[in-house]
Order: sequence, then structure tokens, then C-alpha cells
Amino acid sequence: MAKHIQEFIVHDYKGIHELKFDSLNSINILTGDNNCGKTSVLELLSTMDNPQYTGAWVLCSRMNNVRGRNRLFFNGFFNMFPIDNNDKSISYTYMDMENKLTTITLTATMEETQIPEKEMFRINGLMRTGFSKKEEEFIDTTCMHLQTYKNGTEINKDTIFDFQTRISHYISKESLFVHTTYVSPVEHATDMLYLNEILSNPELYEELLAILKEFDNNIINISALKSENSPFSSEYMVLTKNHQNALPLNAYGDGMKKAVLLLSAIVKSRGGILLLDEFETAIHTSAMDSIFSWLLTSALKLDVQVFLTSHSKEAIEKVLKSSTELQSHINLYTLYDFERKNYIRMMNCQEAIHAQENLGLELR
Repeated sequence: MAKHIQEFIVHDYKGIHELKFDSLNSINILTGDNNCGKTSVLELLSTMDNPQYTGAWVLCSRMNNVRGRNRLFFNGFFNMFPIDNNDKSISYTYMDMENKLTTITLTATMEETQIPEKEMFRINGLMRTGFSKKEEEFIDTTCMHLQTYKNGTEINKDTIFDFQTRISHYISKESLFVHTTYVSPVEHATDMLYLNEILSNPELYEELLAILKEFDNNIINISALKSENSPFSSEYMVLTKNHQNALPLNAYGDGMKKAVLLLSAIVKSRGGILLLDEFETAIHTSAMDSIFSWLLTSALKLDVQVFLTSHSKEAIEKVLKSSTELQSHINLYTLYDFERKNYIRMMNCQEAIHAQENLGLELR
């Protein structure tokens, strides 16, 4: 059974306070000026999957793309909390399709303490070398005690130290809440794809090939083959009419890889929620019509609720006018930040098209 939401309220998160999205539709476009909170909303929505695991909040900390010793999760988590509040608390409420309200709250308290040096090495997954000392050394540290609540009941507690450069990314395979998939603007460049289910489904596979032909009409098929360089892993290979041997998908440009990522992410999100940040990134305008239409039509077929962020006027128009069959399933939410307060203007698809074409209203 599909798990979607019809209302989402951000009580406190980073710079957002009491921002309410109501009458959510199957396809929801979030737009607005830079730094108005579009990406932050998607980050928070992503935690609905498994908020009881600390790893589910790593995306919100924005530490995923920081490497090595510069990746201090303490700093990332600390910056998630609103700086204007004395109490460190993040909170949001969502209403599911059965009108059931769920409130998730993450709180943090700071403590200055000491821990054994060997414990610091263990937490960071390091092996201490050299001669052991007779007396155990202690180091000064600041730690953040995290507690997660669902409707006021504690569901998790954890501690993060100011020296910590790794954190458990364990996420339960079975979502206890709402299954979510988040796709960043640059994820296509990381080879993060979810193609296996498409390759095993004839109908989806044919539709995927049709989209790929928008980029190269000579494409015959795409398959997962064992790599000669890494015999224990598979690589996606594309067979074309104008090459004797199949080419790795990585040999193609970012636009094609982004299209494949979007299509595969829809399948992965079946029955849940797909979060696409700056969804038009890397897709040429000539391919937008077919890709967006396939993407959103497939979302409806697979019971996927979609949240899109964009500040591209052209991309927003392409979605709004993708097809008359889709228009009743699309809402547009424009976010504003005025005098440190957050506001939303919501319009359905027809209202947005009318406002732009007849009233000259800027939708972004």
C-alpha cells in the first residue's frame, strides 16, 4: 500500500520556522529564491523514512560530500538546529492519507567531558599503533546527546563527539514510517543508479530505451555486465548500432546519466516518496518534454508522490504543461523569506498557468 502525505509542517529546522505545506498533491513543485529553504524542506522530508536512526539525519547535516578529517559530524549536526533558539530542537509534523498526524522531534544537549584516548580511536574506526602506556590517557571533548521522539515518545538516543569523523549509516530496510528516496542535483555524477528492477521489467525497459534514444537514436539496449576490471561487480553497458562493442554508461554525458538516474529512482520509490532537488540539472531543454512527461506519468503509475525543487522558469513550465492528464495532479509552492519569517504561496497547476499567462505573475 502506498504511503503518501497530504500535509507537512516544519516547526523548527535551520532557518525555517512554522512553514506549512497543505493540500499536497501527487506532484509538488517547490520554487523560490535562493536560500528560501527548498533544499532544506527536502532534507527534512527524507528523514521520514527512518527518523529513529541517527544515520537518517546525516543528509540534513550536509556531511555526506565532505571527506576525511574535515568531516566532523558534530559540526554538521550542530548546524541543523535553529541558531535563534536556546533549546536545540528540530521538529516537524506530517499528516498521512488517513488523516493521522505524526510529529518527529530531534533534540540535542551539549556536555563537556573526558573519554579514554583509545575510545576516541575506536569511535573513529582507527587502530592505535606504538607502545602501550601504563596509564590510560584521557582527552577533553564536547559531546552532543541526541534524542529522537515520535509524538512525544522517545524512539532513539545517541551521542556524537566533536572529534567524530564517521557515523553509523545503518538504516532499517523496512521503513517504519514513509519510504523516501532523495536525489541530489549532482548524484548522476556519482554513478548512483537503481536500474536492476527496470532491466527485469519488459514494460519499464522499453520505456527506458525510448528515453535513451532521445540522446542517441542508435542505442539498441542497455544491460548489466560483469566488468573485466572488477569481476565481482556489474557495470551498465550500452550497445549501439555505430559501435562494435558495448560502451559503459559512464562514457555518455551527464544529461543521459541524469535521465537514467531519474527513471530508475522512480522505480526505487514505488509506493513511497521521491525527492528531486533541482531536478532539471544536466538535462538539455530539448529532452525535457519527453523526460519530464515519462517521469511524472511513471510516478502516478507506481504510486510515487514526487517533490521537485527548481528555480528554472523553463523547467517549471515544462512540468506544468507536460500533459493535460497530469495537470490535476500538480501543485506549485513558492517559498518566501521576508523579515526572518517564512511564507508559502500555493497554486494548483491550472491556477499557476493562468497566473503566469494572463496576469504576468512570476511563479518563482
